[in-house]
Amino acid sequence: MKTYKIKRALKRSFIFSLAFIFDQYQRLSIKNYYRALYLPGYSGKKQSFYELLSREEKIGEIVKEEKNGEVYLKLVSKAGSFFDEKISLKELAKKEWDGLWRLVIFDIKEVDRIIRNKLRDKLKKLGFAMWQESVYISPHPLVDEVNEYLKTNRLFPKVVCLEAKTIGVKNSQGFAWIVFNLKKLKEKYLLVNSSLKILIDDFKKRKIKKKEFIEKIKGLFQEYQELVMEDPFLPKGLEQDDWPRNKIKKKFQEILDYFDN
Repeated sequence: MKTYKIKRALKRSFIFSLAFIFDQYQRLSIKNYYRALYLPGYSGKKQSFYELLSREEKIGEIVKEEKNGEVYLKLVSKAGSFFDEKISLKELAKKEWDGLWRLVIFDIKEVDRIIRNKLRDKLKKLGFAMWQESVYISPHPLVDEVNEYLKTNRLFPKVVCLEAKTIGVKNSQGFAWIVFNLKKLKEKYLLVNSSLKILIDDFKKRKIKKKEFIEKIKGLFQEYQELVMEDPFLPKGLEQDDWPRNKIKKKFQEILDYFDN
């Protein structure tokens, strides 16, 4: 996560430096000098490229994307794809949990329930779990990104994301198991794993032909992709040691490698 933040900061710094230089060039140009000298009332004051960029490069949207079993959070800038960033949930899951919970807390009145329901749906899609009706929770370090998104979409300060070290929970892993409904998700993973094992055994015993095997593998992989999109990708310290996501992906990769050779 730190590497992503450093890269994002460097990219912003470079672009904004260019924007500043461009604005200074425009302000000190001969054209503007003669305008100020000969045009009554001309002040030369207008929105600078730097100011425009400062507003438009903010995170306007956050979406969860899946590609070949890899899941990312894509930060979509209002300024265009150059400022878009991707955060790998796989990489976040590899890191040791820092012990902080990220809470999204909101106070949206019943009259604005459409906005409230859209926000709840959005948070669920991003991997936040509902702890209470107006409190959603995640272990991932995304406070700055979420708050920037909330401000850009004029939801702040009715909605705010903050960090908390203590939330009155002694067993954090047990709490995560319940609030993220991991029992149900694990059962679905194990069902795919079981179906995959049976399918591989049948193919090895030549009970099914190659074409049928490939078609069924595609169907199972689609089921796996859907589960991966539900997966909160908890970091080390919260995710169970025997969590089946990576084990199943490895099996699919072995099948792919087998047919590539």
